[in-house]
Amino acid sequence: MKELFITCTILGCLTFSSAQAVQGNATLSGNATLAVTGHSVTLTWSASQNATSYNVYRGTSHGGPYVRVSSGIVSPTYTDIQITNNQTFYYVTTAVSGSSESGYSNEAAAVIP
Repeated sequence: MKELFITCTILGCLTFSSAQAVQGNATLSGNATLAVTGHSVTLTWSASQNATSYNVYRGTSHGGPYVRVSSGIVSPTYTDIQITNNQTFYYVTTAVSGSSESGYSNEAAAVIP
């Protein structure tokens, strides 16, 4: 089995405004990376100061719609193993604090050969 490894660097970190809860949009910038290996995609981003967890959403079209594929993630990394060949997936994340969730981050695309 031949394994393909692709790494894309995205500028920045997850950032958003916070008062008592998470508000605004999360943005991926700085050292966020997206790695495609075989049949999995790993998304990594910088932690947000006020987030207690993160949600990851995936879509098959640029700009959405997105479907939540994971929630309650406590570290700023996620590996998606529910993918197939010859697909392009678009990922966004949100930061969560209590019952409040930020808006979507900017989008990261993963091309699965």
